[in-house]
Amino acid sequence: MSSIQPRKQRLARYTAPYHRRHREMSAPVDKSLREKQLARGFRYPRSMPVRKGDRVLIVRGEGKSKSATKVAKVDRKARKIYVEGFTYFKSDGTELQRPIDPSNLVIINPDWSDIYRRKLLTRVNESIEWTDSAISDLEAAEDEHEEETVGPIVEETTEEANEEVKEAEEEEPVEEINYDNMKVSDLKEALKEKGLPVGGKKSELIDRLKGESK
Repeated sequence: MSSIQPRKQRLARYTAPYHRRHREMSAPVDKSLREKQLARGFRYPRSMPVRKGDRVLIVRGEGKSKSATKVAKVDRKARKIYVEGFTYFKSDGTELQRPIDPSNLVIINPDWSDIYRRKLLTRVNESIEWTDSAISDLEAAEDEHEEETVGPIVEETTEEANEEVKEAEEEEPVEEINYDNMKVSDLKEALKEKGLPVGGKKSELIDRLKGESK
């Protein structure tokens, strides 16, 4: 039974069972994809619960983009979606994934690897037998639609990411430290970090840091 009292509505929302949270975290399927598949004889639901592995578009709010990205995590407890490449940095430099509300997303390339999700297709396409080959044809058409709509699918591997980091490190110029402008206290701190003796005059400390004498 529903209530008009906001406190009871909030309570019902935050104590909702898992199956209700699952339905509430639905996003619409791209309209052009549905129309294209309908022309091929396949019906799609207007919306479906977002799952890990879906390729989605952020169509509103912060992070709005014309390129598709893959869903990395679905948090049903907090009712938030996390997608690859959509992050933010904390004040201490830690990089975290930014949560997105499912209402800000449009599913452009669903993932049909889960057999339970295929039941959605069975309900709206009762006359079609969804074998692995039929699903493969369906996914191929979805990939083609994504390429036509937002461009080719590019999934960066870990090796490629590491190579980019190495290239950036190689291109970054190394700044030379001017020890002559440093204070004696700073020179001693630098020597302590390198495990070198801290006694002597300033010129000796500088020479020691430069490696000219020990």
